[in-house]
Amino acid sequence: MPDTKYGSSVAILAPRGRDALVARSLLEDQGIDVVNARSVDELAVLVRELIGVALIAEEALAEVGLPSLVAALKEQPTWSDIPFIVLTNGMKTQRCAAEEQRINALGNVVLLARPLHRDDILRATRSALKARQRQFEARHRLEELHKREKELAESEHRLHAIANSVDNMIWSTQPDGFHDYYNDRWYEFTGVPRGSTDGEEWNGVFHPDDQDRAWKRWRHSLETGEPYEIEYRLRHHTGKYRWVLGKAKAVRDDDDNIIRWYGSCTDIDELIRVREKLTQSRDVLERAVAERTQELADLYRKTPVLLHSLDHEGRLISVSDRWLSFMGFERAEDVLGRLASDFVAPESLDDHRGSFRERVAREGVVYDLPYRVVRKNGEIADVQISARATRNEKGEVERVMASVVDLTEHKKIEAERDAAEAQLRQSQKLETIGQLTGGIAHDFNNLLMAIKSSLELLRRRIPEDDSRARSFLDNALAGTERGAILTQRMLAFARKQELDTRPVDLARLLPGMRDLLERSIGPQIDITLHIAPRVADALVDANQLEMAILNLAVNARDAMEGQGHMHIALECVDMNGTPGLSNGNYVRIAVEDDGPGMDANTLAKATEPFFTTKGVGKGTGLGLSMVHGLATQSNGLFRLQSEPGKGTTAEIFLPVASNSSEGTDGQMHSAAETSTEEARPLVILAVDDDALVLFGTVALLEDLGHEVIEAGSGASALQVLDERDDIDLVITDQAMPNMTGVELAHAIHEKRPQMPIVLASGYAEMPEGAKEHIAARLEKPFSDEMLSETIQTVFSSV
Repeated sequence: MPDTKYGSSVAILAPRGRDALVARSLLEDQGIDVVNARSVDELAVLVRELIGVALIAEEALAEVGLPSLVAALKEQPTWSDIPFIVLTNGMKTQRCAAEEQRINALGNVVLLARPLHRDDILRATRSALKARQRQFEARHRLEELHKREKELAESEHRLHAIANSVDNMIWSTQPDGFHDYYNDRWYEFTGVPRGSTDGEEWNGVFHPDDQDRAWKRWRHSLETGEPYEIEYRLRHHTGKYRWVLGKAKAVRDDDDNIIRWYGSCTDIDELIRVREKLTQSRDVLERAVAERTQELADLYRKTPVLLHSLDHEGRLISVSDRWLSFMGFERAEDVLGRLASDFVAPESLDDHRGSFRERVAREGVVYDLPYRVVRKNGEIADVQISARATRNEKGEVERVMASVVDLTEHKKIEAERDAAEAQLRQSQKLETIGQLTGGIAHDFNNLLMAIKSSLELLRRRIPEDDSRARSFLDNALAGTERGAILTQRMLAFARKQELDTRPVDLARLLPGMRDLLERSIGPQIDITLHIAPRVADALVDANQLEMAILNLAVNARDAMEGQGHMHIALECVDMNGTPGLSNGNYVRIAVEDDGPGMDANTLAKATEPFFTTKGVGKGTGLGLSMVHGLATQSNGLFRLQSEPGKGTTAEIFLPVASNSSEGTDGQMHSAAETSTEEARPLVILAVDDDALVLFGTVALLEDLGHEVIEAGSGASALQVLDERDDIDLVITDQAMPNMTGVELAHAIHEKRPQMPIVLASGYAEMPEGAKEHIAARLEKPFSDEMLSETIQTVFSSV
């Protein structure tokens, strides 16, 4: 369709006659738009306005305005060639040159001779309009083509601008792969002259090792139309090769024909370096993971913990080596795949099915569940199991990982702890009783002292021929002696007796006691003695130890009711880790009998003071207490082991002497045995807070011929010493209120450093520093002979 005002109209220029009127009427009847031109100049204007067809009478060409029409025709666009229908005069003579020139000046001319015929005019007009229509269509196509060319040029300009603005190398090729475009980045990167890599020359900047591979991949894309993508090394303008990623895709027309290839090259050299490092790191990590996995597997297998895991059916899928050894198996294959319940003791099966499996399924974890398992050899073992479940995506138990703790050692430790606690409680109990017993023994000694001294003084005053009275006194004195022995046992239990501790060769002492033991227990008891070779000396009071061994032997005899076998053993033992003893070697004395033994209740009370299983009047209940006290006071241990029907073993553990050069007899000769000097009368200060004891002591001293001054306290004694300077000797009690005998001795030493002092006490144990200013000791109750010997000993050494 013409898009001009007159593009489909017919301009008629016929200034003479009726031709214009006839033609107009005829054309308008056919619906053709007609424009009348009154002159050639008007027709020139219509030509400039791109009239569709011009119908002109030949005679009109002779008008003066023809040049303007020719000028208008020359100004037409290249696509426009207005059809002219010239109505000739019908002359049969040839036109002159001027007439021909005027007609030819119109260009696209159709001559229509007059007279006019309707069909000829219509046919010529329609043909001209149709031709003119094709011109307008051609113009439209040309305009569209020009528009597209402009848009394409603008698009290419934008594309090139974009391509040159990005950091990537951009290129494009013709459908056959001929490279004809590279962006600026390509030339900046490669440093090659522009145009030097057109066509197939681009492959020349590839690394030699990559050229064949890259070319084959490019040919494959050209042949198949598949996208092109490859990593290769491209020569940089520095001369070094850098890794790039080459990509290209084909652009197709509506018929799916490839019309262009567009590609890019991305510098990935740093990425490749990072990737290589990542690959190396990944390899290192994979090796580390593999090593760690192996370590964990080894750790699982070699750990000292009992580990195993189960599948969802409760079957073993892994076990540690410790688990295998604990259960008595050598190979994992012997147990893997078997149900865990196969190894559960019958009494724990209900717990396994209930407490264990149900709790694991419900809670996912179980801690410290007590269990009993059956080992390969059939032994039952107490264990404690803890487990944790892992679940799948559905929340179902997929795997159970468990650890087992062997409670055998734990229960043993618990038993040892309970025994140690019981022993501690017993020791504390005995200690408390010992403190009480020691106090009683001290007071009892004071009473015995008053009684014994009075009886001895009375006996001296009874005539020799009064045998009946003397027998009464002797009986009373014997009672005091038995009382003194009883208090000694009480003090031994309370560990308050004085011990003469020194190295003793027990390998000699025990055989030397054999006769004494045999006489004491009777001929119906068979005694065997076993002494291990090279038994070290023990640190102990030999006399007290003999009494203790004799005591144990008599107890064994009574337990066997006078008939049976007794075994006495002597050896050195290592007692490291034994509760109640310092680490080191000890001498062990064991007295074993094959009597009826004791139950646990009797055994627990055996060493308590005054406890006895003997009949009334047959025992004091202090024998074992005395042995216990001796062992403890000697830094050793006394232990009883017994079961009903299995006899009893009594053990004394004594510390080994580090140096036995002092000798083993330990016997000190009294001064009375070594001195023959005649005793002289002395002025003696007697100090005691107990009036009964003081009365007896004064009487004994006076009976020995000495002058005695009495003092009822330490303060009174010091006052006497301040008042008198003729005192030769001080005899003082130890346990006195406000000032003890030892404290008094220190005070006297400050006043009179040469004053001899004798300490008398119902206690055997003296406080620290007691021997510094004490010349001798007297144990209550003492006799007049002991008193006399002590005084002689003191003055024989002065």
